[in-house]
Amino acid sequence: MSSSRIQVTHLITTLDTGGTEGMLLKLLTNMDRALFSNQVICLMSMGSIGIKIARQGIPVHGLNMKRGSLNIAGAMKLWRILRASKPAILQTWLYHSDLLGSLVGTAAGVRNIFWNIRCSSQDLLQYTAATKWVLRICARLSFLPGVIITNSHDALDFHLKRGYRPDKWKVIPNGYDTNTFRPDRDQKSNLLADLGFMEEGSAFYSVGFFARFNPMKDHSTFFKAADILLQKMRNVHFILAGTRIVPENEELSSMIPGRWKDHFHLLGERDEMEKLTAALDIACLVSHGEGFPNVVCEAMSCGVPCVVTDVGDAARIVGKTGRVVPPRNPEALAQAWLELLEMDDLDRGRLGAAARRRVLEDFDLAQVVRKYERLYLGMLRQECPG
Repeated sequence: MSSSRIQVTHLITTLDTGGTEGMLLKLLTNMDRALFSNQVICLMSMGSIGIKIARQGIPVHGLNMKRGSLNIAGAMKLWRILRASKPAILQTWLYHSDLLGSLVGTAAGVRNIFWNIRCSSQDLLQYTAATKWVLRICARLSFLPGVIITNSHDALDFHLKRGYRPDKWKVIPNGYDTNTFRPDRDQKSNLLADLGFMEEGSAFYSVGFFARFNPMKDHSTFFKAADILLQKMRNVHFILAGTRIVPENEELSSMIPGRWKDHFHLLGERDEMEKLTAALDIACLVSHGEGFPNVVCEAMSCGVPCVVTDVGDAARIVGKTGRVVPPRNPEALAQAWLELLEMDDLDRGRLGAAARRRVLEDFDLAQVVRKYERLYLGMLRQECPG
């Protein structure tokens, strides 16, 4: 290796708001700029995350391909960028980028190509036929990358069963800014004010469910469980946020039990999710398909105990700091909520503190970024042992 900074090019399918895109942003923000020089290439256009990356002085290029498709013009533009920049490492993110990056990167003379796969077993149900085809082709080409990174053990198992090379994998979990997502019980008072409650005489428990409106997130089971819980405990309010989580969404609103309508608060997309998360007594994941759910670790980092469905790596993440229930089981979900809410505040606080310690030990962003850096440096040292 030369004494100059290591050039890393990241190729990603989109730069719209999303979990993978957000992890790339966090990685680029926190990598050691004395050691690494990054640039980003997006198969599509820049997107909101791309704008945030560019504001940090990191070059961002868009290939302007259509969603779900690859074309010759975009491939040639990618080849020209790679030939001009000569990156030491090409890090691709998600299937379409893994496929195109491997073929074009090899043709452009890039010696070190790393894949990053984020999808879990249940995600396959939502894929288009074209994406399923790309997944199968990538399995056949999985001898090409030097390393295949994934953020969950569930994703690893899923891809090994579909023929991906078993000797290539490295599990690096998502990382979280534990200084931003931190305990702050004053936020519950702020939540009360935001919802229009007077703090005196209106004390209640807050249960949060933060997820976009999508069948996989299973809002139907959530509302059924809430109905069961409210029959036993009336002083609970449910805080929901995410894309299309608004009263104007008629399909969503129709799921709310009519007699408890005032107990549900649909807040839509929100900035400063760390403040809303810290205001919760319990956070929950109700999905029947996830890999490594960010909302769970964010809540745990805020010292909020979680109730999660047993999907992806959720049970592995929570450990003994919360409750794990089967998916699509409103009775089990309601019972788990009830168990946590019936604890006294000290015992529930101890669970929350244990949850935060778990994030600090295993999922702290600085530690995760160092894992990427060590992986990159280790590969290059193998290439140039002298």
